Amino acid sequence: MDKLNLDDIFLDPIFDELIAEMPKKQVKRIDPEFEKFQEIVEWVRIHDGKEPERSHDMTERKLFSRLKGYRDKPEMIKKLSESDELNLLDSQNKVLENSKKSPKSLDDILNDDTFFEKKDKIDSMLDLSRYKRTIIAADKYSVRKRASHFERYEPLFKIIQKEIANGTRKIIPVDTENNIKPGKFYIDNGILLYVLTVSNFYEDKHGHRNAKLHLIYENGTENKGILLRSFASNLFDKTRHGRMVTEVIDDVMEGTTVEERASEYFTTGYIYVVRSLSLNPEISKYHNLYKIGFASRNVERRIANAENEATYLYAPVKIVATWEIQNFSGRKLETVIHQRFEDKQIQISVPTANGKIENPKEWYLVSFDEIEKVINDIIKHLNI
Repeated sequence: MDKLNLDDIFLDPIFDELIAEMPKKQVKRIDPEFEKFQEIVEWVRIHDGKEPERSHDMTERKLFSRLKGYRDKPEMIKKLSESDELNLLDSQNKVLENSKKSPKSLDDILNDDTFFEKKDKIDSMLDLSRYKRTIIAADKYSVRKRASHFERYEPLFKIIQKEIANGTRKIIPVDTENNIKPGKFYIDNGILLYVLTVSNFYEDKHGHRNAKLHLIYENGTENKGILLRSFASNLFDKTRHGRMVTEVIDDVMEGTTVEERASEYFTTGYIYVVRSLSLNPEISKYHNLYKIGFASRNVERRIANAENEATYLYAPVKIVATWEIQNFSGRKLETVIHQRFEDKQIQISVPTANGKIENPKEWYLVSFDEIEKVINDIIKHLNI
């Protein structure tokens, strides 16, 4: 074979193929936001459809904040919509049935049976499943309308709620429609109501004594046309759990005495609210800092040694209010209250005498008015 020179090589057609540039391989870049969103999707799948929450777990809290950020930005919703197979970007998402949200109201607590399941911390306090039926039924009560001048009656409901909570008034069954009178309070389907007026009595077409009532409900609605016998039927319906609120605690009910009625109740403990008298500037700077606790016996005795207990921040405390709890677990009620104020809880670290650090719980940054309202509402509903 003849020896090839450079000209022969350059003129060879194969040479052009050898020196031709190889086509660049196109690398498909994945937007990091899609990867971050997919991390949320995988977390939800692993947790059986439960959305990440603002919990103490840093991974879950991070994913919660990321998802909230996506939902707040229309451009991100549009960008990630094709990957949103679980409909997570919809802030009104109803698909994730197992998603557990923090309660925002008393109704949220009473409608969530998981607060009272055995697997939870609050088992068997009482069965509240009936409230699902009563609330659904209340939604179908079409004759109610928004009450005009409800501001006139709202203070009355607040007073009644407080007096029910502190025991001045009691909640009892209604035994006869003769006990339905103007100026009295009743509970129908879990809703406190006030009988504003009762019209003149008349004999209806069935020969029964009847009258027209004007009712005001604590949710701001009113019913001006319900008949006495219809209202009485509601109160007597076992599925609606109708009740009557007594005038005062020492009212005589069907010939019984105060002592006889009192024997039907037993005290399980006391819910108390205290304010710290600490001189530590890191604590005294908070003006709405309260501890919500439980005492099985005397509250004064419970706080007598406050200066030596981490739970009281090693300082004396002042009692702001107490509630006597009867006929259901005060300890479990305390847990419900703590869950209600979970987002108001403050993390406090105090050094002990031996140099360790304690992190007392049950301290909350919230106004006392809000604490009082929530506790009274819960106790009122539990007494129904």
